[in-house]
Amino acid sequence: MAGIASAVLLGASGCSAEGGWQEPDKGQAAVLLKAEAGAKGVAWLAFGGSPDGLAAGPDGAVYGSGAALAEITKDRKARHILEDEVHGTGGLVVLSRNAFVVGKREHILRITADGAQTVLAGASGAPRKSGQAVPKSVPAKEVHFGTALAKPFGTRPDGSILITDNDVVWQLKDGRLTRVYQVTADSAGGSEPSVGTTGTVDRAGTVYVAPRSSKKEATLGNIVTVRQGGTVGKVALPKRVAEVGESLASLNVSWMTGDGGDGIYVHAYGKSGSYVIHLESGRAQAVAKAPERIGSGKECKEGNPVDALDLPCFMPTALVYSSGSLILAGDASYVLKIPVK
Repeated sequence: MAGIASAVLLGASGCSAEGGWQEPDKGQAAVLLKAEAGAKGVAWLAFGGSPDGLAAGPDGAVYGSGAALAEITKDRKARHILEDEVHGTGGLVVLSRNAFVVGKREHILRITADGAQTVLAGASGAPRKSGQAVPKSVPAKEVHFGTALAKPFGTRPDGSILITDNDVVWQLKDGRLTRVYQVTADSAGGSEPSVGTTGTVDRAGTVYVAPRSSKKEATLGNIVTVRQGGTVGKVALPKRVAEVGESLASLNVSWMTGDGGDGIYVHAYGKSGSYVIHLESGRAQAVAKAPERIGSGKECKEGNPVDALDLPCFMPTALVYSSGSLILAGDASYVLKIPVK
């Protein structure tokens, strides 16, 4: 169902004197909208189920993609954009309010709000095997992507679209794919290496990915950086930070997003809980904390904002930075907003 113009009211009321929305302050968290399973509307389809993509557009609006694609509007409603067209897709890059890039089957597609689709990259046929060498640069429509779904996740300052492809990171520009990075078994810590479930990019165009293998999960201590010029490095980490009850390097990576500058935010988890960690210039700071990594029946409730470092509920899986705040969605019946600036 493409291009449904109506918006479904999904707002979360705060507990102000008038009963309206109460904007959280820096360091607080509040339910931005509800996304309950079984509810009629697009919120659950786009923001409540397992996240396939969560991204901010050029205008700062936040979009979610799952069984449907929708935008969170300024008045905390969900604007339905697409449904059937995004089933089975992965990743999300927002070009404009009406144009998006996703991965689907063996292709990277540009999809518009009226449902029109254009193949940007990928060739039909047998997938590339994991570990198989790939060329430095190749016409985009001649590449056979790997066995995992290729996922667009961001753009560099020159407009290149970044894509994770099993064990490879590509950048797409002017009809060509250029290899940014390929994970090896050594860098991933075991066989069947991949670039993990998520990647991100900062303002300077530095790419961040967290390699994993069949034996080792993606961890904070193994996040790889690839600068515009191709220099590969590692994120510098202190051993510990306040509010985190274990070694930072050992935390598993769930999702990453740029911070609008030269750093990133990472949703990571470990034995001591689930966290959002801000990483920048060798420094680390916890900006959100929840007691458990998996759902325990404890849900964030609509109402007054709460301390983001003392969340009484499950922290949604995916996160994206937009206009001074983090938006968290996925695997939960609500979307959270956490101002960080």
